Amino acid sequence: MNPLPSHPEPAPRPRVARLPPGASRQPVFPAGPKQPVAEATGHRAHAACPATMRGGARTPDGVPGRGAFTLVELLVVVSIILLLMAMIGSAVSNARASQRVQATQALIAKIDRVVQQHYSSYASRPVPAATSAADRGTYLRRLASAELPDNWADVQAISGTLSAFGSGTAVLPRTAPQNAYAGLLASSTATPTPTFADAECLFMIVMMGGVADCLDCDALGTSQKGDKDNDGAFEFLDGWGNPIRYVLWPAGLELPPGSGKFFSSTAPFAGGAPAASKGGTMRPLIFSGGPDKTNAILVNASGNLAAGASCGVPAGITAGGLDTSGPDARGDNITNFDAEAKK
Repeated sequence: MNPLPSHPEPAPRPRVARLPPGASRQPVFPAGPKQPVAEATGHRAHAACPATMRGGARTPDGVPGRGAFTLVELLVVVSIILLLMAMIGSAVSNARASQRVQATQALIAKIDRVVQQHYSSYASRPVPAATSAADRGTYLRRLASAELPDNWADVQAISGTLSAFGSGTAVLPRTAPQNAYAGLLASSTATPTPTFADAECLFMIVMMGGVADCLDCDALGTSQKGDKDNDGAFEFLDGWGNPIRYVLWPAGLELPPGSGKFFSSTAPFAGGAPAASKGGTMRPLIFSGGPDKTNAILVNASGNLAAGASCGVPAGITAGGLDTSGPDARGDNITNFDAEAKK
């Protein structure tokens, strides 16, 4: 009997080490030839960087970096900075100009309230020895000229009397404001000149006893003042450091400039209905030259009291109109009637 064919025994299976739970087997590959670290790192860096940066400056570790700013880039940055500075400077300049205008308007409004309150009182003043409406009007206009003067000639005329000024039906009694002006002129070391006589008289009226019942004078005491002509007499100053001007009888006023007479041709305190006009019966004008610092409105250069019965009568009065000695720069003037003229 033939023996059974023999079969080779199977080779033993290799033992696999058990891995801890959660671990995974990693394939093991044969180690290839090693590359130099610097070469491999450089190759990878060049592959990761844009082509435009390969020629730039390198950092100490060999990685390409950003180069310096170009001249064009610097010029663009400088141009932007200069443009921003110009815009900021313009805004600051405009804000300062607006602030000066508003401060001047506020000061003129305060002075105007004081002057107009006193001026409006003449309509109810008693008039001695008035034989007609015309005489009454003449008396009141002359009294206003004595108590609210816009020139030193009228103050000097008052100072030369003791109890009254004028004669006949035009005689004026010495009132408290007149006494204050006369005493001031006699005791002051100032030598007023005609240059800013109207502005100096305005300051005197408001701040030195002309208006005894002034309620706003304490507030005006902190307003900017100065002596632009160095004659010892003060003036109120506007936002640009120039005197606030004043005209008692501004018959020639045009608002807006060139639009015709603003006030009626009827004399103040004449009685009856005044002739039609935008501004009504004539009242004192207070104004500033404005941003261009040019006073193009004509002020009164002579005494009102010397005009006699014609004192304050619009016919023949040019004060308040255009000062033809220079260009017409009334466009930016600031007056106490601007708001009224815009209505």
